[in-house]
Amino acid sequence: MTERREWPIVVGGCHRSGTSLVRRILDAHRRIHCGPELTFFRDFYGEYRDDRLAHLRFARTARDYVPENDALRILGGAFLELHEHATRRAGKERWADKTPENVLHLDAWERLLGDRFVFVHVVRNPLDTLASMADRFPLTLPPGLEARIDHYLTCTEAGVAYADRHPERSLRVVYERLCADPAGAVEELMRGLGEDADPSQLAFNEQAHDEGLEDPGIAATDGVHGESVGRWRTVLSAAEVENAWARTRTAWTRVDPDHRHAPLVRGS
Repeated sequence: MTERREWPIVVGGCHRSGTSLVRRILDAHRRIHCGPELTFFRDFYGEYRDDRLAHLRFARTARDYVPENDALRILGGAFLELHEHATRRAGKERWADKTPENVLHLDAWERLLGDRFVFVHVVRNPLDTLASMADRFPLTLPPGLEARIDHYLTCTEAGVAYADRHPERSLRVVYERLCADPAGAVEELMRGLGEDADPSQLAFNEQAHDEGLEDPGIAATDGVHGESVGRWRTVLSAAEVENAWARTRTAWTRVDPDHRHAPLVRGS
């Protein structure tokens, strides 16, 4: 655990699942620097929707210039050094990287860090996640409910599969549990990271955070709250709820087997 306390932290999960909230909670800790999103893997693999300039992007040309493994090692080394520099600059000792798509690139993280990192999988019940996707991130999220359900399943199943393979260095944060018991959930998370919880983490916006790419709404949040829990009831139609829950219920059961945080859907 002493050694684990020095390992980087990789935070990922489906978009709109609470990763920005977890990033600020971590960044509020006295030892941990977790800045806004660095789009390294998204740029490296060219994962932008309808990008007509994809063939002109630097990372794409770098992957054509040398073998992909070499490009990842060289450019990834700079990516890691950027984290280390920012952490030293903040006067902290440990860094975390938060971006939702990390959940899809854990194999690449292993190529950069081996087995010396902790994966934090952030999950949120599928109906609220899908409801929160409405009219958000058009360059990232696919249009239409069916494609977004597919996206939710891809991200959730990838995170669960990795955690099943590496339970010794994987943690899970359930958004609904975090909202219901912020102090208990943060204490549990930090204990899993080998850290003591810091009281300032629950009032994370009382301190300054680096500005950059993240959900702008998080900056106006007074703390952890449950105001968005159950928003699917006012956003999704009855037919959408029935379809989405039928397709995602099995995946949700893998992260919440007792259904303590499942949406209360009629007939479920």
